[in-house]
Amino acid sequence: MTGAQKPTGRIPGFLRRREWLLAVLIVIVYFVFNSQLPESYTVVNLLNQSRVYMVDVGFMAVGMLMVLILGDIDISVASIAALASTVMAVTYNAGQGLPFLVSVGLMLLVGLVCGLINGLLVTRFHELFPMIITLATQTLYRGIAYIILKDQSAGSFPSWFSKDLGYGSVRILGVEVPLMLICILAVFPLYYLWIHRTAPGRRMFAAGTNITASRYSGVRTDRLKMTAFVFNGVMAAVAGIFLCSRTGSVKYTIAAGFEMQAIAVAILGGASTSGGRGSVVGLLLALVLMTALKNGLMLLYNDAFILNLSIGLMLILIVLVPNLWNMYRSMRTLRRQRLAISKS
Repeated sequence: MTGAQKPTGRIPGFLRRREWLLAVLIVIVYFVFNSQLPESYTVVNLLNQSRVYMVDVGFMAVGMLMVLILGDIDISVASIAALASTVMAVTYNAGQGLPFLVSVGLMLLVGLVCGLINGLLVTRFHELFPMIITLATQTLYRGIAYIILKDQSAGSFPSWFSKDLGYGSVRILGVEVPLMLICILAVFPLYYLWIHRTAPGRRMFAAGTNITASRYSGVRTDRLKMTAFVFNGVMAAVAGIFLCSRTGSVKYTIAAGFEMQAIAVAILGGASTSGGRGSVVGLLLALVLMTALKNGLMLLYNDAFILNLSIGLMLILIVLVPNLWNMYRSMRTLRRQRLAISKS
């Protein structure tokens, strides 16, 4: 009986590893679209499109992962990016205002302050859910961006900002790799070490699993939450930098809807809204998967509605399958216990 159970026991262990499942899905998605569009859907094309589908949302997802590990959520990140981008564009004023790098520094400062406000509200008003708080600040931040810009746009950034950062590339092994992609990939090793290999990272997982026990164990949970929200705000501003370099202009509607994509990528990569779970490797693989899927769907259908629908369905499936498997395991265990009782 034990020997008969071993083969079936190995398969669930493989499927429970979210990273393996994501890697398999990436391969499947690539070959499916490559068979439909062999000339346009290639690795080189995916690398080129990563600046459109991967980098902006990726930086938001990097910050979102830490918030989700602690069991919180922040749906104001896209509005933070919009407000920070607005401040940068207005203070630079097409070269008539502050020096560009000073305006970028103010942009990062705005992201930090917005994240700090979110963190203070979440840690000081425990009776309110983080979703409610950040829903309010989401409206506030984008509203301020609208007050500053109205329906106008601002831009005229330095030529190197768009040419080198936004659309620049580096030749690696004969392949043109976007500079933006290199920038975000350089963040992941450091982020992995911080989250998975340091004491503060382990404390975040512990606090997300059981915040009350962590608090009584001496962990400063409010400080962890503040760190997560501030970091999330800064990453939103960084995402705004790359988004501005790619689009070349700023409107108050910039990055609209990106918060849901960032949350989707983080959850797809293994995070949980209940806290205590998350994977930097899974986050990277989820970004690659989303990029491959978005690019393929846009090439095949060129319809944003189908794109959003497909991503939503994939997110539901990727979250639902592990839960269904856990339910099956629980039912199977209960059945075995009942069988053992009946035999005894």
